[in-house]
Amino acid sequence: MSKDYEHHTVEETEPLRRDTFDVIRHPSDPKESSRKWKSLIGLLFASTTINIALLLSNTLAWPSWTTRHNLSPYAQLARDLPVKYNSHSPFGLGSATEAERAVAWESLDSSAGEISLDKIWAKVRALPRSATFFWDDSRDIYLLNAHHSLHCMRKVRRSIVLYNYGRPQLDSYTHLVHCMDHLLQNIICEADDTPFYTSTTSNITTGQNQVRMCRSWDKLTAWANKQQACFSYINETQGVNDVIDCFRYCPKDSPLLKPMREYFGYPEGWFEERPRDIDTLPRYWEGLDM
Repeated sequence: MSKDYEHHTVEETEPLRRDTFDVIRHPSDPKESSRKWKSLIGLLFASTTINIALLLSNTLAWPSWTTRHNLSPYAQLARDLPVKYNSHSPFGLGSATEAERAVAWESLDSSAGEISLDKIWAKVRALPRSATFFWDDSRDIYLLNAHHSLHCMRKVRRSIVLYNYGRPQLDSYTHLVHCMDHLLQNIICEADDTPFYTSTTSNITTGQNQVRMCRSWDKLTAWANKQQACFSYINETQGVNDVIDCFRYCPKDSPLLKPMREYFGYPEGWFEERPRDIDTLPRYWEGLDM
């Protein structure tokens, strides 16, 4: 600090600083000091209140913001993927054999839809409370609707195929009734208003190659994997004796891996890769094309 500055007097400073110094140099006037401190505290309180209000306003406006920008409300997915409708896809008539068709269906990953979400994140978005995650009290378990629908559609399809070939059913009738109800409610809720062009000669060609704007399934699955719950259908058709056994397939980089090991009593280096859905099923498609 320079000598010149050290010898400045209060009178040489600007009025604003003189007032400020007066509060410090004249503590004998407690009323004046109290009024100024109260004013300062009031301003700080008002500023904090306004900031909190703005934050809450932005948070509460979040769903309407996503609606205005045509984004899905949770994974923030846009309908930005042009896809041609294909009535001869590998999941249908595009497969040459029943086995190829079955493998295409059963290779889809529905296990990724079982996720865990931070409780505060879910509360801000007005999601209902859900089951608490087994070894992390700050998270709840949810099932993504899209993956639940895939799970159900596979069950219904599997039942029809086995019925057609006179094979024993793998899924319970009660579960199939639930799944058909679930799919119907989703179709009605979606109320997709795409006008597919039609043919007067073949319903199979309806909408063929017509482009729709879709959300990315891959992006949804990637988002789900970030919220993963270490889940896998280890017996999709018959279920399991203890549901928690399905939640022990944590990725190696997951913060849930260590507490999962401790919960099950596994040694520190224990790891098991999450099985693919198709590997958890009886190979019911074998021999169908003979």
